[in-house]
Amino acid sequence: MDFTDVDLRIGTVTAAVLEGGALRLSVDVGAGVLEAVSHITENYGPSDLEGTQVVVVTRGAQAVVLAAVSPSQGAVVLRPDRAVADGTQVV
Repeated sequence: MDFTDVDLRIGTVTAAVLEGGALRLSVDVGAGVLEAVSHITENYGPSDLEGTQVVVVTRGAQAVVLAAVSPSQGAVVLRPDRAVADGTQVV
C-alpha cells in the first residue's frame, strides 16, 4: 500500500463524549460529520478536544483519529498548528 492511498483529512471535533475507556468523537470533515472512537483518555477528556482540529483517516461514515503513541507519554493527537478548512487533504 502506498501512503497516498490513505485518505487523510483535517476535521474539527464537534462533539466528544466519554464512553467507558474511550472518547466517542464527532468530526466535521467538510463533506459531513464522521464518528470516531479513540482510546486517548490518558491525555484527553471531552473538553480538551471539542472545537479542535485533528488529523483523521476517513473510512466511509467512520474516521480514525491519528495520534503519536509512546510508552512514556501515551497517545498525543496529531493536529495542524494553524486552522485550515475542514476536509483539507493531508499529503
